[in-house]
Amino acid sequence: MSKKTTTPVEGATNSRIESRYQPGLLRQCVTEGLTADAMMERVGILHKQTLRKHLLRLMAEDKTFYDIEGLFLRGSNLPKVNPKGRLTLNLRGVIIAGQEVQEGDLFQVRVEEDRIVLTRG
Repeated sequence: MSKKTTTPVEGATNSRIESRYQPGLLRQCVTEGLTADAMMERVGILHKQTLRKHLLRLMAEDKTFYDIEGLFLRGSNLPKVNPKGRLTLNLRGVIIAGQEVQEGDLFQVRVEEDRIVLTRG
């Protein structure tokens, strides 16, 4: 089910899929103890923020708190390459060789077989 939106160009339409709130399916996922990523896949949600909104609505309706693994954590231990081919790492709070990483620190990047190695420069 998609919602069609009309663009300013006459006759041109742009379709986008809107996620639908599915309380029954969400409850089933919670009962099965699925992680946030697994829930997103099962329910067909592309963004974690959308899943958060749906789960908050479900919690309000059920008057129950559901603790979902991975719902509020960023996947910092599993970063993904974005469509532009970029990989972003959040190093805030990371301690390397006894020192916290600070803004302006330089790193050397090497690829060794199937690993990417960062060395403080």
